[in-house]
Amino acid sequence: MQHTHQPARRWALTFFPIWTGQALSLLGSQVAQFAIVWWLTATTGSGTVLAIATMVAILPGVLLGPLVGALVDRWNRRMIMIMADTISALAAAVLVYLFWTDSAEVWHLYVISFVRSICATFHFPAMEASTSLMVPHEHLARVAGLNQMLQGAMSIAAPPLGAMLLALMPLHAVMGVDVVTAALAVLPLLFVTIPQPPRAAVAEGQPGPTLVQDMLDGLRYVRGWPGLMMAMALARGSNFLLNRPFALCPCLLPAT
Repeated sequence: MQHTHQPARRWALTFFPIWTGQALSLLGSQVAQFAIVWWLTATTGSGTVLAIATMVAILPGVLLGPLVGALVDRWNRRMIMIMADTISALAAAVLVYLFWTDSAEVWHLYVISFVRSICATFHFPAMEASTSLMVPHEHLARVAGLNQMLQGAMSIAAPPLGAMLLALMPLHAVMGVDVVTAALAVLPLLFVTIPQPPRAAVAEGQPGPTLVQDMLDGLRYVRGWPGLMMAMALARGSNFLLNRPFALCPCLLPAT
């Protein structure tokens, strides 16, 4: 794994503006997701609709996850994050228009949730992979802990914040918050450089490794760490068994 060699403190001037923008974007996305779930519940009251919306949101990560990791290693990670945030902001802007004109339908939210999920599927590994290149090795554990704390804090703060915003402003304005936070995430990426990992040298005249070979190399690496495989299996199992049923909890609201 490659690590940054930037002078002390200089790395923070590059990393934390990006990190702050991404944190704001994550907050905006989770608030928007809360608003979407609220609208689906208030409009349909259907557990089936919420289950389909949940499935649409997780399918890109399940289907594209192994492929995206290899693509992120090949492509410019900074551009991946810029494009992912930009497309996600445009998708949220479409929702702003649909809610503003009172023309939103359930299938609109399915399509836009699918697009936003694809963006997140590309964005997350690009940011995670870039962190190890921007942050000095001795600070990686602290930054990883900060990222975990951020994820937990957002999970706790986003629902009440979303509920408060829905009480104070119309739905299209709440979705506009997501557009603004996504734009704030793109802004620092326009002015900083994210190091790219060097590709393995290839003999002249020989073809480089294919995308499939890169994917297989990644799988072999994971298989070489039984503890890592067990941790991944536990994380996937707990995510499937514990998190997904919460998607149906809004259906209980009309009855309480």
